[in-house]
Amino acid sequence: MSDRGEQATGPAEGHVGGPAARAPTRELLLVGALATVAWAGFVARTDFHVFPLEDVQQTVVAAREFAAGHGMTSRIAEPPMLVFLAESGRQQPPWPNALRAPLTTIVMGSLMRVMPEPAAIALSSGLFFMLTVPLLYAIGFRLAGRPAAALAATAFALSPSGLYLGATGMTESSTIAALAAIVLALMRPLSWRGALAAGIAAGIGYLGRSTMSWWALVMVGYLAWMSRDAGRARTLARVALFCAPLALAVWWWGAQMAALTGEFGYNAQTDISIRRDTGLYPGRSSSLTLEYWRPREFIVQHPDVMARKYARIAAEAWPRFITMGGLTLPVALFVVEFVLVLARGRRVTVHWLVYLIVAMQLLLVPLASAGHGGVSVNRYLDPLGPITATLGAAFAIELLRRYGASMRLAVVPLGLLVAFTATPTLMDLAVGPYHGAALQKADTLAGSLRARGSPDDIVASTEEGLVAWASGMYAVGLPVTPEEFLRMDREFLAVDWVHVQHRGDENRARTEAWEPIMAGEEALPGFEVATRLPGGSVLLRRRQAE
Repeated sequence: MSDRGEQATGPAEGHVGGPAARAPTRELLLVGALATVAWAGFVARTDFHVFPLEDVQQTVVAAREFAAGHGMTSRIAEPPMLVFLAESGRQQPPWPNALRAPLTTIVMGSLMRVMPEPAAIALSSGLFFMLTVPLLYAIGFRLAGRPAAALAATAFALSPSGLYLGATGMTESSTIAALAAIVLALMRPLSWRGALAAGIAAGIGYLGRSTMSWWALVMVGYLAWMSRDAGRARTLARVALFCAPLALAVWWWGAQMAALTGEFGYNAQTDISIRRDTGLYPGRSSSLTLEYWRPREFIVQHPDVMARKYARIAAEAWPRFITMGGLTLPVALFVVEFVLVLARGRRVTVHWLVYLIVAMQLLLVPLASAGHGGVSVNRYLDPLGPITATLGAAFAIELLRRYGASMRLAVVPLGLLVAFTATPTLMDLAVGPYHGAALQKADTLAGSLRARGSPDDIVASTEEGLVAWASGMYAVGLPVTPEEFLRMDREFLAVDWVHVQHRGDENRARTEAWEPIMAGEEALPGFEVATRLPGGSVLLRRRQAE
């Protein structure tokens, strides 16, 4: 399969009035350098990497184990995991890293071996941010030239999905980079190299977010459809080249979980998410119940519950997709272009790939969560924001050209658009570090545990991620009632410590049953108060046999 033969499969992507051009390498290097400088400044000014979000705390704990040579294990578990692992007698720590994606864990853990932990946390997502900015620039350049490239790259970099996510250690940054690489690789003219590059990006993206395996169905269909004039052999070859790296990534991670849990591809989050927001659990806490369900079994067992959940979350999620990634205005332009595509038959190619991925994700989101634990539904949509905003930015430039507008004068309104997008990021820079009080509370809790216990002690906590991150001990989620905790302690995992604290009004139902124990009005059988901590939390320890 020669490059010449591949190039003859269709017209190139490009703006109205001319063929697509590739961004010069020197420009891409300059854009990458500017992104690196902006990222370094944001990290120096903020402290999201010093006091990570809860999901990132879990990743940090797993990354520490990886850095120490313990493989894909973790010091954090949830009650449903214990039920599943107990089936094969594996509920004792160390536990498999079945709660967080492997890609960020591996990158972060590798970086921890050569640099301080906060820097490793920031750089684990920052590397993908620095890669994404030139990728989006390249896509915008091919669609509508340098103005579109500059608009797309700048809007993304300064948006919450850019600098903020890129400084936190969250996995979204790797997904954004993978999607951008896939879209760029599959722009016309298609080639076998593009198919292979897209497959490699999809494989890497899968290790950062398992949803990529669902999106890959759309990608395969798009690749096959756009190759229909190239002949059956060439079409099958391209599809195979795309699928091979992705299949390798799926197999590798599935085998890792099989070795650690006994089940190929086990994912604790899938079970927890499918049961979330169903109304079947007190405090909306499917993650804290002593139950394990395979998702398909749960859906079959509770079809009416799942239908109501789906309808409720869809009604909330779908109208909000335009805000994904904090790139509302560029995404709005993307939506306008989509309407024109349907109404006027506007000729686009790679746009359809993005349309279909967005549609599939919108269909998948209602199966997960509307806002469990304070996580916005847009958490599931944010990775799609940058690529849709890039298409929107290219469309804006095309409109300006079509109506004969001056690009020089357009800098002002387009600059305002970027400024609106950058507002949350600018506010973060203005505020600077603001996790000091939270860090102090975490240090107090960790100090209390370390002074009284040992590193291999197990703590059941309402803040299991925080406890494991701050103290280095093993931590498991605390069930929502003392009765269910005692069952967990008796049948699945004996713990050394119990830590209870309220997690805000939104999650009050998780700790209501514990309030008499927190207040000292009742005792937890087998445990005694070790200390009371600032903020009303209490630390209990197992009573020693006399």
